[in-house]
Amino acid sequence: MHWADQLAEKIIERAGKEGGEANVKCQQTPSGGKHIGNLNDVARAYFPFKAAEKKGLKITFVHTTDDRDPLKDVPLKLPDLQGKFHLSKDLMDMAPYLGMPLCRVPDPFKCCKNWSAHFTKVWMDGVNLLGMHPTLYYVNKLYEEGKFEPYILKLFEKVEKAGKLVAKFQATKSENYIPFDAICSSCGRLANIDSFDLKTHKVHFVCGGKSIKAKKSEGCGFIGEVDWKEGKLQWRFEWPALWGIFKTTYEPFGKDHFEGSWKSGMEIMREIYDLEPPIPFVYEFFLVNGQKMSASKGNVYLVQDMLKIMEPEAFLFYYTKRPEKQRDLELSRIWALLDEFDSAEKVYFGKEQERTENRDENTKRMYELAVEKKPDEYSRRIPYQFGASIVQLFNEEQCIAILKRMNHVETEKEVELAKARLKLCKNWVELYAPLDAKVHVLSENEAKAQLEKLSANQIKSLQQFGEYYQKERDSDKQQEEIKKIALENSISIQDFFKAAYQIFIGKERGPKLLPFLDVQNRDFVTRRLNGSG
Repeated sequence: MHWADQLAEKIIERAGKEGGEANVKCQQTPSGGKHIGNLNDVARAYFPFKAAEKKGLKITFVHTTDDRDPLKDVPLKLPDLQGKFHLSKDLMDMAPYLGMPLCRVPDPFKCCKNWSAHFTKVWMDGVNLLGMHPTLYYVNKLYEEGKFEPYILKLFEKVEKAGKLVAKFQATKSENYIPFDAICSSCGRLANIDSFDLKTHKVHFVCGGKSIKAKKSEGCGFIGEVDWKEGKLQWRFEWPALWGIFKTTYEPFGKDHFEGSWKSGMEIMREIYDLEPPIPFVYEFFLVNGQKMSASKGNVYLVQDMLKIMEPEAFLFYYTKRPEKQRDLELSRIWALLDEFDSAEKVYFGKEQERTENRDENTKRMYELAVEKKPDEYSRRIPYQFGASIVQLFNEEQCIAILKRMNHVETEKEVELAKARLKLCKNWVELYAPLDAKVHVLSENEAKAQLEKLSANQIKSLQQFGEYYQKERDSDKQQEEIKKIALENSISIQDFFKAAYQIFIGKERGPKLLPFLDVQNRDFVTRRLNGSG
C-alpha cells in the first residue's frame, strides 16, 4: 500500500473515534522565497488528504502562514511576484525591521501590503499551480480574531508547569520563563513579557530586545502593557495551539522538528492544552544538485522555477516517492524524472508494465496522486531528451513536422502536449543543461577539423556506417551494425560513438546518436559520415 494510503487509513480511524470532521494541516513561515524543499510539508499533507477524501471521509486541508513570526534574517535573494529573484541589498534596508512580526514589515517590492502578504502570495501561487489548493489562514488574523485566546489562557493558568516543560527542552530557559511575547506598542518589535493579568487579558513587558538566531534584535526600552491579541505564543506553544484551533488529525513535518519541537509539542498539547496531538509523519529532506538549499546562501528554487522546465503533474510526481528517503534532484538530469513520469503514465493506462504486480499497482497510485485531473485516454508525450535535442536545431513548426514523420505524435492532443514539452525543454537547455547536452551542428570546415583528430579505423568505421545508414532506416538494425563495424575495425563501440559525435557536434558525448541523426537530412548525414559534408 502506498504511504499516502496508509496514512489515510490512520486518519479515517482517528476521525471515526473522535467524531466530526477530520483535518489535515501544513504551514510555512513567509520569511522569503520558500523553496521546493519546503514543499514537502504541503505535499506530504496533500496526498493523504486526497486519499482520505476519495474514500468518502469528510475532511479539510488547511495551510497556515506564520506571519506573526519575527523577521530573523534577510535572505541574500528575494523573489518578486513573478518568481524572479533580486538581490535583497538592492531593494531596501531591512535591518531596522529585524525582530518585527513579518506581517508588519514593509514589502521590499512595494506591491503588497506587507512582507508576509508578498511572500505568502509567491508561495501559494506555486502550491496552487500544482493543483493542491489548501485553504489559507494567516496566523496574525487568527490572533486578531481571538482564536488563540483559549490557549493563551491555559498557558497562563499553568505557567509554572509550562516553564518547567520549556526548561526541559531548552537549556537556555529557566523554569520561571513565560513563553509569550508582546508586540511593543512603541517600536513594533517582539519583546519578552514579565507578567500577565488573567482578568484584563493584558501582559506587561519591557522592550529590551530579543535573541533571534544567535543575534539580538534591538529593543527601544519602552515599558508598557498590551492586550493578549497584541502578543504571540512562542513557537513550541503556538504550533500545538494551531492543532487545537483546527482540531488537526494529521500533520507532517521534517526530521529537524522530530527531536525538538514535536516532542515538546506532544507534551504541551496534553499537559497544557488538555488535547491529544495529531498523527505525526516525519519526512526526509532532499538535495538539489547535491546541495542543501539555503535562503541565506541564495541557492533556492521555487515551484515556479521548476514549472519552467517540467509539467506540474510531473514535478508533483517526484513527491509521491518514499518520503523517508533522502533524494537528490539533479537539474542537469531532469529528463530522468520526466522519463519516470512518462513511464508511470503508460503503466496507468496499460501501455506498459512494471517488473512486478506490486510495483505496477504502486506506480499507478503514484500517478493518480500526482495528477490533478486525469485524462480520459492515453496520449503520448515526446521523450524529454529527444525534445531537448531537436528544439535546439529547429523551430516549433519544424519540430512538430519531424515528430509526425517519426510517428512520435499523431492526434491533436499529442501535438498539444508536444508543443508544451518543447517549450519546457527549451527552457531547460537555456537554464540547466550541461554542456554535453547542448547541441550545435558543426559547419563543413569545423567537421573537417574534427575529422583530422580521428584514427584511421574510426574514419573507416564511420564511412562503412554511412553506407549502411543510407539504405537502412530501422534503428535496432543500425545499432547492431555499429557493433559489427566497430568489431571489424578493432575499435570499441564507445570510440565509434565518440567519433560520430565529434564530426557532428564537436564533442565526445551528446544526445542519443541514432534519434539525433534521424531528425537530420538523410543525405547530409550520409555525406558527413563519409567525410564529405
